[in-house]
Amino acid sequence: MYSHHSHSLDYIAHGVDCLEDVIARANDMNFELFCLTEHMPRIDSQYLYPEEVSNQNGEDIETLQEQFRRFLVHASEIKARELPTKCIIGMEVEGCDSNHISYAKKLMEKNKHVLQFCVGSVHHVNGIPIDFDQAEWNRALEFVGNNLKTLIKDYFELQYKLIKEMKPLVVGHFDLFRLYCSKEVFIDIETGQRVDQKFKNAICAADISFADVWDDVRALAVRNLEAIASYGGLIEINTSGLRKKLRDPYPHRDFAKLAKTIIGTRFVLSDDAHGVSHVGVCYNKALEYIDKTIELDRLHFLKEEDGALKVGCIGIEDFKKAPFWKRYNEVLRKES
Repeated sequence: MYSHHSHSLDYIAHGVDCLEDVIARANDMNFELFCLTEHMPRIDSQYLYPEEVSNQNGEDIETLQEQFRRFLVHASEIKARELPTKCIIGMEVEGCDSNHISYAKKLMEKNKHVLQFCVGSVHHVNGIPIDFDQAEWNRALEFVGNNLKTLIKDYFELQYKLIKEMKPLVVGHFDLFRLYCSKEVFIDIETGQRVDQKFKNAICAADISFADVWDDVRALAVRNLEAIASYGGLIEINTSGLRKKLRDPYPHRDFAKLAKTIIGTRFVLSDDAHGVSHVGVCYNKALEYIDKTIELDRLHFLKEEDGALKVGCIGIEDFKKAPFWKRYNEVLRKES
């Protein structure tokens, strides 16, 4: 079993458990591969999350830098133990803006003796976090005139810049903007404008199949997916979406099925764990999604051979037979 994206309380403010406990859980659950991918440090205080702010902006930025330095050392120590669960070390890119993308490239080069790949992610749109809470997501929507279509298009434009400039090996939570498309938010299906629930063309934001209803959004998604495929990038099926009570993992079925139509698209699996209970979270539901909903015939995964990073693949029927599932079901029964 594999996860290509993880975090811990040691190195991010919104983590739940320490890294040692997270990797111990992965070992216990018979993971073959568990990638260690803490966030790169942000370099501008405007992009700090509320939980990171101490009103000492210079110190807050330095705190993130120090956490990242400690992560590189700690992750290297874990990898050197040669545990049954193999570790590959990466970082999650903060594609906040052009300056952060440029800085991420420098970080990857400076730390290439440790960092083997990166997860390319966008968490901010127009400088506002879209994954922190409903209030911040609402603020991001208000910034673009309360038009959800515009917000999504801005997200995909920034994601495209990240993809083109960084060429991240793994692209993280492709449609993260969905997280707070809540059942309380209603949208004019024709224009994308936020409206009252009683409006004639109103549809709940949580129910919109964006790739199917808005051609301009679909076109941007296709452009980004084609760009990922062009350099051999991997799209993660990220089960944190299920953990956070969304209908599907990221990417949702509209974009996942769209990605399948593009030659060269390859999917990997991630739990985006932030704590012990997140390791392998909702993988049973992810299997159902992979097998029955988007009907993949194979999954890909990273592996290390003779010090070089390579991409392997496994057929879905073989994936279903992995030893992981026996242990996984035991844990589910025990903890239910």
